[in-house]
Amino acid sequence: MSSSSSHSYYMSAQSEDTFPRDTDNPSSRCSTTENVTPVFEEEPRTFTAKDLIAILSLYNTGYKKDDTSGISRMPTKEEASTSEALEILTGKESHKRMVYRCWPRDPKGKNITPANTLPGKTTPNGIQLWGATIFDFYRVNRMPDVTSLSTITTGSKLMRWMKANGETEYAKDEIAWAEMEEDPKILDLWSPRMQIQEMEENVRQGKAGITMSKQITKGKEVSTGSLFDAANYPSSWPLVPFSYETERLTSTIDLDHLPKKLVVHDPWNVVAVKSENVFGQAKRYKGEEWTSMKDVTHVYRLKLSKHGVERAKAEAEERIKAEERKALINESMDDPPRGFGHFDKDNALEGYLIRPPAIPGPVEPPIFVVHGPPPRPHAPAPKVGAPIEEAHLYLSPKHVIGIGNHSVVYQAEWELPRSAIIPPPSNDFILCEHCVEADIARLIREEDGENGERKDPKWKELSGEIKLVPEGRPSVVFHVVQRQNLDKSDSEEGQFETQDCTYRVEYVGPVRPIRTTVEWQDTMHPTCEHLKPPPEVPPTVKMRVIGKLSLKYDEHLVREAANYESFEKHMFQHWSGFNVLPPMHDPVPVGALVPQFYGYYVPESDFDDDEGIEDEEKQDKEVRNKNSGYFSPILLLEDCGSPVDPKELTHDQKNEALSLIYRFHHAGWAHGSIYPRNIVSQPGPISAPPSQRSRQDQSFRLIDFGRSFQRKDHEGHFVANWRDDRWIEESSVEKLFEMGLYSY
Repeated sequence: MSSSSSHSYYMSAQSEDTFPRDTDNPSSRCSTTENVTPVFEEEPRTFTAKDLIAILSLYNTGYKKDDTSGISRMPTKEEASTSEALEILTGKESHKRMVYRCWPRDPKGKNITPANTLPGKTTPNGIQLWGATIFDFYRVNRMPDVTSLSTITTGSKLMRWMKANGETEYAKDEIAWAEMEEDPKILDLWSPRMQIQEMEENVRQGKAGITMSKQITKGKEVSTGSLFDAANYPSSWPLVPFSYETERLTSTIDLDHLPKKLVVHDPWNVVAVKSENVFGQAKRYKGEEWTSMKDVTHVYRLKLSKHGVERAKAEAEERIKAEERKALINESMDDPPRGFGHFDKDNALEGYLIRPPAIPGPVEPPIFVVHGPPPRPHAPAPKVGAPIEEAHLYLSPKHVIGIGNHSVVYQAEWELPRSAIIPPPSNDFILCEHCVEADIARLIREEDGENGERKDPKWKELSGEIKLVPEGRPSVVFHVVQRQNLDKSDSEEGQFETQDCTYRVEYVGPVRPIRTTVEWQDTMHPTCEHLKPPPEVPPTVKMRVIGKLSLKYDEHLVREAANYESFEKHMFQHWSGFNVLPPMHDPVPVGALVPQFYGYYVPESDFDDDEGIEDEEKQDKEVRNKNSGYFSPILLLEDCGSPVDPKELTHDQKNEALSLIYRFHHAGWAHGSIYPRNIVSQPGPISAPPSQRSRQDQSFRLIDFGRSFQRKDHEGHFVANWRDDRWIEESSVEKLFEMGLYSY
């Protein structure tokens, strides 16, 4: 950042969405100070962004305040690492996500107005203030000569505006930082593949799971030839339901890929809910194990609303077009680039480079292992996510997690084809690296001698170079003005520099090609001692989901399913970066807003299409259904955790939970049932393995949309009382978390 700029800490600057009507209101002010005397005359103190945020957060809480002057000073990194500081940083008043930076303006620059503002980077949610990091948000004086008024905005917006209006000299460093900002992207969620494979190995060793014995199944039999037939499983499988801990399913399944058929295993008849069917009433749970009950199965079918059917068709067409675009890109690509990969383009040699030590500087030419092509071309990478014809669901009263006025909620096991979660093993031919390494060592000894006495001088020259190439954004330097001294001419400022740049190792120079004599091996039938054939695996995988059942005659569940089918895709997606959205002033993560939707299923007898059926047949069908009793429809969703306790959340966590309802409203929806039970959280981030998640980094989601509605009807008209409902919901959630109007 420019050395002449300085940064204030006021948290009440206006969002750029709106201009304040009362400029005399002190809560809408944010001052900047020019020509201040630095505390640190030496080079900036250097920290990682994480450490710097901790230091500034401590400063903002008044940590290390002078008892005489009442002025806080910036703590050192050592002071910020003490047990006292860590207690503050992890306590309930912890407040790290805030706008730390100010954008310097040309005193003679133009005013930034709603008419001339320019858009910055955004995600599909349409919220205009998005930043890749906390340090991509700024307070800026829209009117340069009115330093008492500031607006919260982002670097990408300001960069575009400054370039368009010729104001680039006063914020060169900020513009350079904004130019390096990453674009928004969908985050890759943690894959349960490793945990599933580890659990399967434990099952083989008898350390997990209970093998299912053949049982007599009551109810409607599973179709013959099914993937789920016990004959398709290796020994130790199939397993007794709920006999081991399953992983949560978090991935998205497109509507047209959802299972068409759902076989529900229900020994306790929980699908009767509080009613009765041909199997009687739901049985009370008395501590029975699954193996002590006779399995009862019901066949359900996926049922989409009219809008869901149209959306499924659109998603399929969109996916086909995306695959066609990808194929065109692949066809136009040149040969793979030279480097640590599998092709030496300059010498037209197929092979790979043995990595030299990652120490920057001159090196001898590294070995390039040359090998012939495999016996057959590499097969396309196995795909995950093909349409699913059949899945199985297991329900037990032991795992009920919620009973409401309209529904009963279970943690359920959802058994899917293995290929839906884990790609099948590749059948490509491979080279054993251990064998290649030993072979190359032998060839070098034969050519160079045991002690290198015959080594060609050109292979001894330091003709190559290892370079560390920076990736990502450079470090950023900026200043912080103590908030107590904003109106004083001798304000002290702290100068800081973040260093979070990562590096990749790159080799430049000649290589020494050596052709290996090692042969390719079949992955499924390896011939050397180092490689093992893949173990036998079950054809299916069980994942943990939420199964929601409805009381008889209640319409909330079918409405909720229709709402899920109408939610925009971005509401299910986890995006990088942060948003600031009115009326909030602090950045919040752009995680998924709602759980993943895994389908709405109805009993097969309720699914039959009545079109073309005579009235007499319809009456017969109604009689049959009435005689068979009540079988609840089932809504399957992602398990997103447990209801929040507002008293246990930190300031930043309350902000994030609070932002859900603002984002929901921004997406054009009213919730209709704002209660703590309908805001859930789980340890996060969910992009990390479960062992690395914590309550300090929770992931929040809204749930229960049986009463939700869109603000506009099908004709584009605002629904009656929309604005009133929105205000009531926002006030309710602010009161719930003691934020906003209820923060004091």
